[in-house]
Amino acid sequence: MSRRLIVVLLLGLSVSVVRAQPERFYVKLYGIVTEHWSGEPMKGVLVRVLKDSLPLDQNVTGRSGRYAFYLDRGAVYTVWYSKEGMVTKHVRIDATQVPVFPDVPFYEMDVQVTLFPWIEGIDYSIFDRPLGLASYKHSVRTLSWDVEYTEQLRPILAEKMNEYEKLVKHYRPKRTARPDRL
Repeated sequence: MSRRLIVVLLLGLSVSVVRAQPERFYVKLYGIVTEHWSGEPMKGVLVRVLKDSLPLDQNVTGRSGRYAFYLDRGAVYTVWYSKEGMVTKHVRIDATQVPVFPDVPFYEMDVQVTLFPWIEGIDYSIFDRPLGLASYKHSVRTLSWDVEYTEQLRPILAEKMNEYEKLVKHYRPKRTARPDRL
């Protein structure tokens, strides 16, 4: 009888210890990918996450254009958005400075991305740079976007998109030869 009581007490203590442990910290990254011109959600966009430059996870958007990932603290993440025939974009999230025991068990980052069709005649090298940089800010104790970086990039992107829009008005895709009608 006393052995059973000891075993029951030990099991009860182990269950309470497991419950007392804090949840694992994470960053919930989510958003919607939309088409630049219409604003409609994009199906079939490959969203890839690299952790410290190594592939971690990927997701293909459905009809809703939505995606979601869970990221850990202590790494730098690059999130790539791509679809055949569209201009690829990416953002960088530096979670290396998130404290071991942050104030909250998780952070949420809602990243909305628009993609637009790739056409000939444009230099897309500006998109080799991340469109957004986020990192942990000790002063506000959260992951924050680098507003200064964004403001420096904004006029360059605006100029590129103006160039793109002008070219789109005159762009005519190459036509493939149609067979003669019988």
